[in-house]
Amino acid sequence: MKDKVLNRVYDLVDEIKSKEEYIRLLELKKILDNDPVIVNLLDNFNKSKLKYEEVSKYGKHHPDLKKVQLELADIKTKVFTNEIVSEYKKIEKKIQNILDKVSREIAQSVSPKIKYPNEMGLINKH
Repeated sequence: MKDKVLNRVYDLVDEIKSKEEYIRLLELKKILDNDPVIVNLLDNFNKSKLKYEEVSKYGKHHPDLKKVQLELADIKTKVFTNEIVSEYKKIEKKIQNILDKVSREIAQSVSPKIKYPNEMGLINKH
């Protein structure tokens, strides 16, 4: 029984990995990891995010809060309007929806009382 279930899971994983979206996601990931412009952009975003987290600990009382917020908003816009990053996030969301659907169907086929994440990642109450 256990081997049969595991084999079906592996078949499902292979099916997902053979999808166009997954293959494209891997291609985009290579670009994200190797394109110097994107690497620099993501590095700047992460640094800006860290700086914002440090400053926001002090709330509105920190003298640089507004400046850091604007810097983060600017770099965030640059990151998420980048064509490669945008496509990557879009495909990543599609694949996550597929995985959520699979998990929901498995949970419901076992028992309607099993909780599973909804589209927003929240666990449904029964």
